Amino acid sequence: MILALKISNKFLLLLITCYLLLTSCKSDKPNPRPDNPIISLPNSSNVIVVNEGGFQHDDASLSFLESKTGQLTQDIFKPINGRNLGDVAQSATIWNNRLYVVVNNSQKIEVLNLADFHSVGTISGFSSPRYFLPVGNSKAYVSDLYANAISVVDLNSLSIVKTIPCKGWTERMIYHLGKVYVTNYWQSYLYIIDPLTDTKSDSIFIGKGAQSIVSDKKDRLVVACGGYKTAQTDSKLVFVNSFEKKVEKTILFVKDYPSMLTTNAMKDSFYFINTDVFKLSVDDSQVGSPFTLAGSRKLYGLGLDIRSNQVFVSDVVDYVQIGKVYVYSSSGAELTKFDTGINPGNFCFY
Repeated sequence: MILALKISNKFLLLLITCYLLLTSCKSDKPNPRPDNPIISLPNSSNVIVVNEGGFQHDDASLSFLESKTGQLTQDIFKPINGRNLGDVAQSATIWNNRLYVVVNNSQKIEVLNLADFHSVGTISGFSSPRYFLPVGNSKAYVSDLYANAISVVDLNSLSIVKTIPCKGWTERMIYHLGKVYVTNYWQSYLYIIDPLTDTKSDSIFIGKGAQSIVSDKKDRLVVACGGYKTAQTDSKLVFVNSFEKKVEKTILFVKDYPSMLTTNAMKDSFYFINTDVFKLSVDDSQVGSPFTLAGSRKLYGLGLDIRSNQVFVSDVVDYVQIGKVYVYSSSGAELTKFDTGINPGNFCFY
């Protein structure tokens, strides 16, 4: 009995040793964390999703999808910088290897090193900043909800150096053929700024509620107007001849309003949200069938990766829960979807 017990113990020790050897032979490559899944998107760029967060909740965030590995990081800012991004991340722009994140209700712009997302500084002094537009290596314009002006920012000192008076809620901006065009939600005009003198030089009547703006292959400006206070008032897409400074074509809407305009690389077609997502050719004179239906989703943000022609659409769900992003091919086939932070609203691709 004593001999049998000794043999049993040796056998048991052998089994334990074999088990430990087998388990230690597993790959040392770490498994992805449940909140950082792997997303398969062939030929895509790196993707930054700007999550607004809840108003006055200080929970804005940046989700990051790395193209080579496909790894999704739900919040890239806080773990690296040891603090919250702020209250309502409105938009973000990549310029000269830096990421400029406009944090609306925190009245600031966070400046990050694009290589590692470490903060390199903060631009402050805004009333309620909306969008950031580089107009030179060391200069940018920032639109504002309440300032009645465009802020001129020195990108070397990270400070506001002057303002350009512009009454009303200034919104999206575009640098086009040597001029800067500014949409204004409260006014009826598209404003033109000379970036050499930082002065407002002209304006074009387009109607109230102007929001997003892009240029097309014919060098026209396309502006999404959503009316003012009443959605059906001036709800339209306006095609502006920038040489003659006049409206060339208008596509009217009787339901809701167009927003989040974005173009493909050739600038021969563009996408926008009007409850559903639509795709139009620059030659179209009316809106056809949706590119993809909203269904029960609350579609909010829209971006196009010009490298892959993949279309990214965000769903804010109920404005309280974490949001979702759906990715489509240029033909409208759903490729994948993934969770983000709260209220995903804008995208950056690089």
